[in-house]
Amino acid sequence: MSSNVKREQRQFEQVLSRALERGTSDHYRDAALYDHEYRRRREDLNFYLALAEKEKGPILELGCGSGRLLIPLAKRGHQVVGIDLSASMLARCRQRLATVKTPKPPELRRADFRSLALGRRFPLIICPFNAFQHLYTRRDVERFLDVVRRHLTSDGRFVFDLMNPDLSWLSRDPQKRWARTRFRHPSTGERMIYSTSLVYDGPLQIAFMRIYYESAEKKTRKEKVIHLAHRYFFPLELEALLHYRGFEILRHDGDFEKKPLASESEQQVLICRVLRSRRKK
Repeated sequence: MSSNVKREQRQFEQVLSRALERGTSDHYRDAALYDHEYRRRREDLNFYLALAEKEKGPILELGCGSGRLLIPLAKRGHQVVGIDLSASMLARCRQRLATVKTPKPPELRRADFRSLALGRRFPLIICPFNAFQHLYTRRDVERFLDVVRRHLTSDGRFVFDLMNPDLSWLSRDPQKRWARTRFRHPSTGERMIYSTSLVYDGPLQIAFMRIYYESAEKKTRKEKVIHLAHRYFFPLELEALLHYRGFEILRHDGDFEKKPLASESEQQVLICRVLRSRRKK
């Protein structure tokens, strides 16, 4: 490989690294706005609450964010350990927890879930709302699944959900903005306009999204751009990654109501356990 090619490769890797770092953190800095955007999302909450009722023992939530799932779980009496990398989201979670009563106060930790080492095992580990899609490389996935396996009891369940790749959506014109919506900022009350665009890198299987928050006031018209990066996983690809890292899939559904996975499914919902040959007593 020539020196020019090596230099170009290094430059590409540096640019990609910065884009992924930004795409992993930007969307979670304004935790109040994040909560406002997803305040009506209930399907996954009901699913995980019902799942938790069938399990005994503590729950480990990887990617707990501001507590949208963690707090309802804790209010129902479950002992929950929440892990997240975003300091602002964890601060928001603590703020919200201070206003509610939980029989067993949750434990919150700021950590990278690819390198977590709690020295404990859990009968239920969950990774909800597309957090798995911040695993951008095969090595990221391997490290993450190794962490899950080390923290799961021998007969425990690992449950997660992520988006099902929609190639028509991923191939939309990157020069256009979509989902234009008017709203008020939950903290400032300012009238805002939301829109989004994306560029999908096929070889990387990563969607680089931009979320635009534009002032609706004609006098100012200021705009803030938030970056979000998601890796997309195809169903058979997921099956192989899980199998070769020591997991078997018990269910692989197309939504939170156990509908079969199909091309038009928006979600993939997986319930897994450690392969018998890889279990530790």
